[in-house]
Amino acid sequence: MITQVEVDGVPAVLAPTTGPMHAGLVFRVGVADETLPLRGLTRLVEHLALDGLGTADQQHNGTTGAEHTFFHVQGTAEEITGFLGAVCDALREPDPARIAAARERLRADERGNDPLALWRHGARDFGLTGYPEWGLDRIGEEQLRTWIGRYFTRENAALWIAGAEVPDGLKLHLPSGERQPARTPSSALPSSPAWFTGADSDVAWDAVVPRESRAAVFANVLERQMFRELRQHDGISYTVRTDYQPRAGGTARIVAYADALPEKREAALGGLVDLLAAMRAGRIDPEDVATVRTLTADGLAEADTRGGRLPGQAFNLLAGRELKDLDEAVAEVRAVSAEDVAGVAVAAYDAGLLMTPAGTTGDWAGYTAAPTHSESTIAGRAHRAIRDPRHHLVSGPDGVSHVIGEQAATVRYDQAVAVLAWPDGARQLIGQDAIVARIEPSLFRAAAAVTRDVDARVPAGLRIEMPARDPERVPQPPPKPEMGLRERIRPYFIVLVFVPFGLLLLAVAGYGLWQVMNGRPFTGDGTTAKDLVVVCGSVLIVGVLLQLVRQGVRELRERWANR
Repeated sequence: MITQVEVDGVPAVLAPTTGPMHAGLVFRVGVADETLPLRGLTRLVEHLALDGLGTADQQHNGTTGAEHTFFHVQGTAEEITGFLGAVCDALREPDPARIAAARERLRADERGNDPLALWRHGARDFGLTGYPEWGLDRIGEEQLRTWIGRYFTRENAALWIAGAEVPDGLKLHLPSGERQPARTPSSALPSSPAWFTGADSDVAWDAVVPRESRAAVFANVLERQMFRELRQHDGISYTVRTDYQPRAGGTARIVAYADALPEKREAALGGLVDLLAAMRAGRIDPEDVATVRTLTADGLAEADTRGGRLPGQAFNLLAGRELKDLDEAVAEVRAVSAEDVAGVAVAAYDAGLLMTPAGTTGDWAGYTAAPTHSESTIAGRAHRAIRDPRHHLVSGPDGVSHVIGEQAATVRYDQAVAVLAWPDGARQLIGQDAIVARIEPSLFRAAAAVTRDVDARVPAGLRIEMPARDPERVPQPPPKPEMGLRERIRPYFIVLVFVPFGLLLLAVAGYGLWQVMNGRPFTGDGTTAKDLVVVCGSVLIVGVLLQLVRQGVRELRERWANR
């Protein structure tokens, strides 16, 4: 039986347990609340709060997720009281002297490797889980206190206790604030189902669907079928798994993953795509659904005996969702039918995002390629690439475009979320849609002016300082092509020889035309027709010479530009 209580203004859920006593304090803040220049701030707060707490044999930990950050402890009532009280004290008065050490520990445990989230949501909210913790170096005491004052408050917290009662003496001295609403997920996908190419031979897929029991059952049915088809039957993958991630806003993310050797990557891709299509078509094994229902119901009952459902209930308190007892939760699961799972399969397929192995695509399966470039180019000054006619930069008052062939990566200043800045002048301007405009002064003409424009127009709060690069890692333009003597002198010969000759012919043609128009003989026998032939021939030759001269001038200009 779950009991709702309140401890120092913090709502709490309490239930007896057959196992060891444990408790946790959760806050409605996570990576999705950060911005890219402050990526890593929430986890830094978590580590600072835990720094120096507990003993080596005490079971406690902290976790920062996409939407929630929580602190968990298992032990006696006195240990729980001491740990949670110390966490609240550390949040109320963070020690700035510990920031540097905590930052180094976070670097050793770098987070941020969720390409599906990045491609689905872009460079904001839930997409930030796909980025490194670039903000660690710029975070100081002021940012920490501001962040804690907004998110780590009693109104934005919930407590769970697996035990018979609230431990005596438990005090949660947290500052007052406001409950923070759930983040609304952004989208960088114009349409779905969509695909993008990953970096290795693995295949993955995700979808965002309504948060329901039938969606959780679907995720587990999908994993069973993946295990049977991709591992047991075909031997394509060794590791297959799915994950059901409920969100505070009423949706849930379902993720599927399968590894593969390079020579089996296409088979793994085809196997997962075929499996998803079959489930969308309604080919759901009722026995799989029945098995998942039983396993889920048994798992809920087992978790309830040890207080394992309490963290989720505390999360629901923060989201303003209804708290359900064990009987209600089990009844919802047992009511899920194969038809319900098929309905989720349709919605998930249509909203799906597929990560294909390196060197493969998803076009053949009817998926739409996720955007890798922008639809338009900024109006402004063009900066040509050195010795590479495929590339150029365009810099204007509204933003920057990096153009490669017919495709452009455009980031408008009013849509920029961050700029990566290197000491050598290189810049990467990142847009909300995760499109990146790359500025390399060593590759483009007068690109230093673009760097100055970016630095002047992008707010300082969006700037992320990057460490100096090894000179060998700074990109360089292609080497100058080797040319023989003939190639070197050809444009000069064309210009210096054909220009005077062309001018002479043009003068002859002009003089002859003037003579013909005045009825005077031009050629030796005075034939007008012959005069016209000479004039026209001279004009044609001058036209040909003009084209040759233009070619020679163009070659000289290109040589000068690529010097």
